[in-house]
Amino acid sequence: MIIPDKLTKQDLVVIIAPARKIEIKQLEAAEKLLLDWGLKTERSPNLMQAEGIFAGPDSSRKSDLQWALDHPKAKAIWCFRGGYGTVRLIEDLNPELFLKKPKWIIGFSDITVLHSFSNIILNTASIHATMPINIIENTSESLRSLKQVLFSASMDYSWNQNQNNRIGEASAEIIGGNLAVLTSLLGTNYQPNFEGKILFIEEIDEYLYNIDRMCWQLKFAGVFNHIKGLIIGHFSKIKDNKIPFGMTIEEVFLEKTKEFDFPIAFDFSAGHENENLSLLFGLKTKFLVQNDKSILK
Repeated sequence: MIIPDKLTKQDLVVIIAPARKIEIKQLEAAEKLLLDWGLKTERSPNLMQAEGIFAGPDSSRKSDLQWALDHPKAKAIWCFRGGYGTVRLIEDLNPELFLKKPKWIIGFSDITVLHSFSNIILNTASIHATMPINIIENTSESLRSLKQVLFSASMDYSWNQNQNNRIGEASAEIIGGNLAVLTSLLGTNYQPNFEGKILFIEEIDEYLYNIDRMCWQLKFAGVFNHIKGLIIGHFSKIKDNKIPFGMTIEEVFLEKTKEFDFPIAFDFSAGHENENLSLLFGLKTKFLVQNDKSILK
């Protein structure tokens, strides 16, 4: 796995919008944050475009994504927001110049597509983290964690025990992201390599029955046969039918993984909440699930 360089003062971060369109207030707040950290920023050429829900037509957004991958000076690519649209761009991207100057790809939610692309096509580590659309509402700890992973390429987290956790430990690279996006990539050329990895999953605005179906899809695709650990992040604004589904998020995952013995930790603070801690995907990480807490470093 290729590990891009840690950022230092005066390094350049480019901002792109591969999915939904930008909002200027949040964009300017993100640029100010980077400047306050001593970094330089640059907007992609078509960043301010809009077409329907998207930040411009596919051709413009794809051109901006290729521009960012190819950029000769950028050290990181920060995606403005998720929503939907990134998967429309990844076919026929040329990785040649990126591989000569690897960069951190940063984002979450729909940007799970790019994390998977980075894992399986670019063979390069990436950062699952907050995005410009969210930073005004993010907690200070969320922003601190992003700064830490950018400047030191390190993590050190611990969080309280959930009674449904499965005790154990693993040392491996983390992969994953949004459950719906991840399952949509199963069986494609952009499915990440799950072998020997720690899988992180988060979700928002889904019905419990659909989460259950997607978890069966992971199981039937053999994902749980290959991973060494499972981290469950925020499951936000989860919906149920008038007649309750009858299972909790914890029960849904434990049912599909009962024949495996890898460690499982619930309640990690990453995903679609104001507290959205940054995760380094593709770097070897120690994952401990203990009786009183879980640790990731």
